[in-house]
Amino acid sequence: MLVASSGCRDHAEYMKFSRRHILKGARALALGGVAGPTLLHAATPKALPDTLVAKPGVGEVMRGDAPLKVPFWGYNDHTPGPVLSVDQGAELAMTLKNELPQSTTIHWHGIRTPNDMDGVPYVTQKAVGRGMSFPYRFRCDDAGTFWYHPHANSAEQIGRGLYGALIVREDKPLEVDREIVWVLSDLLIGKDGVVSEKFKSLGLNSHAGRLGNLVTVNGRHRPSVDVQPGERLRLRLINAAAARIFSFDFTGLSGWWVARDGQPVQPQPIDGEPVFIPPGGRADVVLDMPSSPAGDRKYEVFDATYRKRRFVVAAFRPAGKVLRTTGLAMPQKIADNPLALPKLDGAELKTVSFEGGAMGGMQGAMLDGKKLEMPELVDNGILWATNGKAWSSLAEIARRGRLFNLELGKSYVLRLQNKTAFAHPIHLHGHTFQVISVGGKRMVNPPWRDTVLVFPKEHVDIAFVADNPGDWLLHCHILGHAMTGMMAAYRVG
Repeated sequence: MLVASSGCRDHAEYMKFSRRHILKGARALALGGVAGPTLLHAATPKALPDTLVAKPGVGEVMRGDAPLKVPFWGYNDHTPGPVLSVDQGAELAMTLKNELPQSTTIHWHGIRTPNDMDGVPYVTQKAVGRGMSFPYRFRCDDAGTFWYHPHANSAEQIGRGLYGALIVREDKPLEVDREIVWVLSDLLIGKDGVVSEKFKSLGLNSHAGRLGNLVTVNGRHRPSVDVQPGERLRLRLINAAAARIFSFDFTGLSGWWVARDGQPVQPQPIDGEPVFIPPGGRADVVLDMPSSPAGDRKYEVFDATYRKRRFVVAAFRPAGKVLRTTGLAMPQKIADNPLALPKLDGAELKTVSFEGGAMGGMQGAMLDGKKLEMPELVDNGILWATNGKAWSSLAEIARRGRLFNLELGKSYVLRLQNKTAFAHPIHLHGHTFQVISVGGKRMVNPPWRDTVLVFPKEHVDIAFVADNPGDWLLHCHILGHAMTGMMAAYRVG
């Protein structure tokens, strides 16, 4: 039976979405096996495929005791697609073969690739047509948890299941017994029991986007993962949902957050301030399983984003021999990636303002260089604007959608201003940035991100060195917001 708490019945609570409201409030894919009582580095996974074939398929998700047939688009006959795992500094060579009924690409989310490998139609490459192929090849300089997905008709293609994990292993990885990847998403099931395909609903996209009511982990609903008592896990979390924001309550377990968006952080206890993982975002957590046998008990993992809408995402089920009986020390911080540190003194400030949506008060905006009133924008499928401008397609963004030009090698601060009634996860292509202030409050230890959640009526300052030349996108990763106007480009060089 579909549990109402596993999704939002409507958008009412999202209309009230704010930091204050929130703060009140699978089959697991193993990259290595348990190897005895001594902590070991995760084992090397199977060899990489050399081709990712994007094609339609039909899968099955258990909804209670009843199987639900789900049409999907996936890679190599699966959604999520295969976990791609490489060593830091190694080259990833992968050919996309398109067997979909429409053109597609692959964007390597969070990885700093050369511009022609970024996977954005018109902006960085030609779209890959049906029956065509495209070779991707780039070096993975940064270790961490990343993912891959299309950037062509993204709301539909990602919404149908085209996504997968990309793991770049550190030279000196964390000492754990096992690594697990959870790719999180959700499905919208209608009253008729059929998966909804409302990818382009103006009603949904003018609010919080297409929120599903059946949450999945690696394509399964509420999976249980077998673990050994006393086992230490590294859990890599990837939010591939179209609009849903996750945060987690690991009741009964101890552990530490160790990375965000693929970038190491000083380990933080999981029982501290909530960690929000927005669409496009990732987080790594080290979890220690209790050493005493639990009998029939499961350790349930809850989504705790909304105090009155807690629901079970997955569970750990202790079984088998006790791996260790003594507690483990806090994990060491993972080594930092080779990112250029921005020089804030003298850094040029650029403002990026996001407007529109329901209750946003936007009266009009420029669309493809022409001033239109709000009713005309809606008629053209535009609901949001960036710096008072919107573009009808990626082709138009490629022609004249640049917000500004940045000088190669220079440090910049972007002030992301959210003038809307909804939270927006803003993703920057081509660069990783530091979050230096939130709501005017400077961060003591600015964290590295590639996707930052900007709450309603809030502004966030991010800083980076413009060291990757080319035209790059900047957009909301709520997919319906991006496709209805909250997307633009900037040029470096």
